[in-house]
Amino acid sequence: MPSRLAPAKVNLGLHVLSRRPDGFHDLATVFVPLGWSDRLAAAPAPDLTLTTTDPALPTDGGNLVVRAAVALRQWAAAQGTAPAGARLHLDKRVPYGAGLGSGSSDAAATVCLLAELWDLSVPPADLTALALGLGSDVPFFLDPVPAHATGRGERLVRLVGADGSAWRCPFWLVVAVPDVHVSTAEAFAGVVPSDRGRPDLAAAVVSDDPGRWRDEVTNDFQRSVETAHPAVRDVRERLEAAGAELAVLSGTGSAVVGVFGGEAAARRAAAGLGHCRVWVEPPGA
Repeated sequence: MPSRLAPAKVNLGLHVLSRRPDGFHDLATVFVPLGWSDRLAAAPAPDLTLTTTDPALPTDGGNLVVRAAVALRQWAAAQGTAPAGARLHLDKRVPYGAGLGSGSSDAAATVCLLAELWDLSVPPADLTALALGLGSDVPFFLDPVPAHATGRGERLVRLVGADGSAWRCPFWLVVAVPDVHVSTAEAFAGVVPSDRGRPDLAAAVVSDDPGRWRDEVTNDFQRSVETAHPAVRDVRERLEAAGAELAVLSGTGSAVVGVFGGEAAARRAAAGLGHCRVWVEPPGA
């Protein structure tokens, strides 16, 4: 079966700037993709079906994979074509509900994989609109490279280093996910939007300056999430005690990202987090 990886992401900083008339929020963040990935496979079939390695996941319209497949099929029907279906299988490896964009990445992988399987030529603008209709993070995963995101998260500008080349993270990242679920609604209820005095997250990140990262790469959700879920604070404090240059919440949590200058320290820190699911990402993401 043809397949496609669906990588996770972390947020390096996340600021909630304002509430929009449509009920969403204007945000500023930096997305960095990870090697930690799900894998989605697809094969031609008369009907649309989904199986998954995680029995806790729904396999109907409650799963973004199915919703993405239906949305693409509806788009195709509007263009005068009628793809039949597909047999989809999701090998689920990345924790969901952790601020890693797991479901959003699966949705983007679905759209891209089925466009190939069904031989659809989807214009980039339509592809982005379709992705945004599935979720604010989904457009990033259509082409996941480090990017500064604004708007709902769909306005993406690739990060560029001081030499003009594409920026790549120079640090080791330890991504730790405690056994905690943080609902998005709960997380947003704990922040007050403000666009005053905000640091430029993109400039801070591409500076590659650990001191500047500590001061400016912050997450507005961290305080309230840690108050409601002490396990998240415990993970952050463990990463800091293990020598992290920075430990910060990813997205609305519960994942925490530890930033390390070397491999040995990163792997020692990861080994001390046995109560979490942990991923160690080398420089270059």
